[in-house]
Amino acid sequence: MIIVKDLHKKFEDNNHVLRGVNYHVHQGEKIVIVGPSGSGKSTFLRCLNLLETPTSGEIWFDGQLITDPKINIDKIREHMGMVFQNFNLFNNLSIMDNITLAPVKLKLMGKEEAKENALKLLSRVGLTDKADAFPSQLSGGQKQRIAIVRSLAMNPRVMLFDEPTSALDPEMVGEVLDVMKELADSGMTMVVVTHEMGFAREVGTKVLFMDEGIIMEENTPAEFFGSPKCERLQDFLSKVL
Repeated sequence: MIIVKDLHKKFEDNNHVLRGVNYHVHQGEKIVIVGPSGSGKSTFLRCLNLLETPTSGEIWFDGQLITDPKINIDKIREHMGMVFQNFNLFNNLSIMDNITLAPVKLKLMGKEEAKENALKLLSRVGLTDKADAFPSQLSGGQKQRIAIVRSLAMNPRVMLFDEPTSALDPEMVGEVLDVMKELADSGMTMVVVTHEMGFAREVGTKVLFMDEGIIMEENTPAEFFGSPKCERLQDFLSKVL
């Protein structure tokens, strides 16, 4: 579904954040990316839907070369849901309007159909009673569950998660991870950058360890946590587990 070839990203200060990353994401996989801060995890994720423009390299999505300047990236993004660390909800809109805005505006659904779809999704995350509330009236965990629903309302083919629990109070992390686990069980293709090692172990089909702008190790959760090969990963796991 996603093919990344020799991906490089340099920022203006000559900070070389990604150094030739190659990777394939297949349909239905749950790819979990872990690693120290500043290792390039979030930059890599944000390159997948061109929120960050790669300096060089190729990214293919569903057979289309999306790093081609002629591509309409907005059309591509309709099929790639993105959930951010800080929710990115529209504070001046009700929860219902937050969820239905994109599908209606992009003419993917009529108003009534979008509303019906939103209510189904809200019930899936246990927040039907919040349809008329505003983001300011919700807890962090509820906001993040709404942010996930807002992405799902577009019926995406893949979901990208950029540290979805790192802005949450510890007791709210579980409710968001539960929604993500349910999503994984439903067969959604997911790429998740996270610090939650339990989630990586339980939900990931593959776990990647990034450091210094490259993928240093990749394996099944059992192998990744049970017998890490590279010394840098062994060191990292000894500090976080």
